[in-house]
Amino acid sequence: MIETAAMGDYSCTIERKKNGFTVRMKDPKIVKANQRPSNGKYPSPYRDPWVEYVFTDLAGVTKFLEKNLDTALAEDDYSTSFDAALEEKDDD
Repeated sequence: MIETAAMGDYSCTIERKKNGFTVRMKDPKIVKANQRPSNGKYPSPYRDPWVEYVFTDLAGVTKFLEKNLDTALAEDDYSTSFDAALEEKDDD
């Protein structure tokens, strides 16, 4: 298994299986939906943000990661917010 981690809570795992590979990562759209507050009447349902993709060969894994690596290892919200706060302070 290969695991790569980014800052924050985003990571991507690659596992070798008997007949190929799996790539597991968080779906940023589901993460964002889980962070949305409920509408007040009912709590928002939580969905597991981890999704798994199956590939029969390494070429498929490589092609997928080339296209989706920025999504799999999204920028950390904390450091982005911190950078924005520093920029605002410099403007003062």
